[in-house]
Amino acid sequence: MNPIDLLSFQRITRAHGELEGGVYFDAQESLTHEVFPERIVFQTNYLDYRSYDVHLADGRVRVLMTRLDDYERGDKAQVIEDDMDEEDWEELGSLWERLSRDLDTEQGPPLAVADTLADLFYYLFDETHADTLAQNIPAPTGQWDWAWTQLQSALAEANRLAEFEWKEWPTQGVGAVNALAPLRRLGIEIATPDAKAVDAVNRADHWERALLQYFNAQLDAHDLKLLAIGTHFDEYQTFACLSMNGLALANALEVMERLGIVYEY
Repeated sequence: MNPIDLLSFQRITRAHGELEGGVYFDAQESLTHEVFPERIVFQTNYLDYRSYDVHLADGRVRVLMTRLDDYERGDKAQVIEDDMDEEDWEELGSLWERLSRDLDTEQGPPLAVADTLADLFYYLFDETHADTLAQNIPAPTGQWDWAWTQLQSALAEANRLAEFEWKEWPTQGVGAVNALAPLRRLGIEIATPDAKAVDAVNRADHWERALLQYFNAQLDAHDLKLLAIGTHFDEYQTFACLSMNGLALANALEVMERLGIVYEY
């Protein structure tokens, strides 16, 4: 069940481990993990602040999970050790997959970031516009959010990008989306939700997805899709209105994942 490969673990800790903990930023979860010469400590977004201390013991990769005994007690809560359950192993697997992809240089050939970004432009824009964008891609800087910065600029220039707080979606969100170029070009106007629609979204188990579905139910007929997009999800979020255009959007989403760009729709 342990998803962590011994040799990959050793390569990462040897190359990136620091005595005080080398910091790795997980853009998708907006978390920082610490890499030491002999172990990696993964943080999580769970309310009980659980973390996974991955280390070697008897030549094997072991995991020590700690969490607060009762997070509702605030400062009085105690840190305790606990057994990993299936959900913990799945969470650790996701965290490890992203960290090892970025830090284990022997996993495979390095991603040609500029070329991959150019491919993304051709999926998202018409050929003439994509040609211009691809020809003007600057040299990658090595920054973890470089690809997103370039995409964000291209989408903003084309007026396909909106920014608003999730909780402000019925007012500011609707106004910001209605001002985007794809909607204005087609004469589309997202209806302002009534109290019943707002309540239904806010009560949904996955209310962020329900929120997006409110928009997309009115956009799908026009082959448009609204996505929450960026390097991570936050209270103040970036949203993009993209054309589905056959398989182009599906291919674009696959490329985004390779570039570390996260999305929800």
